[in-house]
Amino acid sequence: MAQTNESRQKTMKTLGEYGCYFLSLVHLAENISRKRIDAVEAYLNALERKWMDGEATMLNPAAVLGSMTGLTFSVRKESAEYRVKDDEYEVLLFTNGTYNHFVLGDGTGGVAYDPLGDSRTVATGKCIGKRIFARA
Repeated sequence: MAQTNESRQKTMKTLGEYGCYFLSLVHLAENISRKRIDAVEAYLNALERKWMDGEATMLNPAAVLGSMTGLTFSVRKESAEYRVKDDEYEVLLFTNGTYNHFVLGDGTGGVAYDPLGDSRTVATGKCIGKRIFARA
């Protein structure tokens, strides 16, 4: 799907404002596949397949991660206290009462990657849940 520079900028703006879950999955997919992933292309692919909506809300996160890695995953929600198994990956959901923010977890409940770099929501909030990805 060809994009003009202007539409690519709009897509990047959307991802910057709403795409923290998606961008966490891009980072995870890059770690798993050991390949660089074009986040804009992956986003457009997920939109086209209706795995995400126009504001980067994840509708099928397992399919999104699978399309970027070539692997099959299942995903489930768990509490903040859940400890991942060796074959699982975690995306953490933080809230500070006003905002919610997703980051890639390090497997022990810590932050491995924050799409914002140094999110205020993470710094002033708490983890309220996890999205656990496992190879299916």
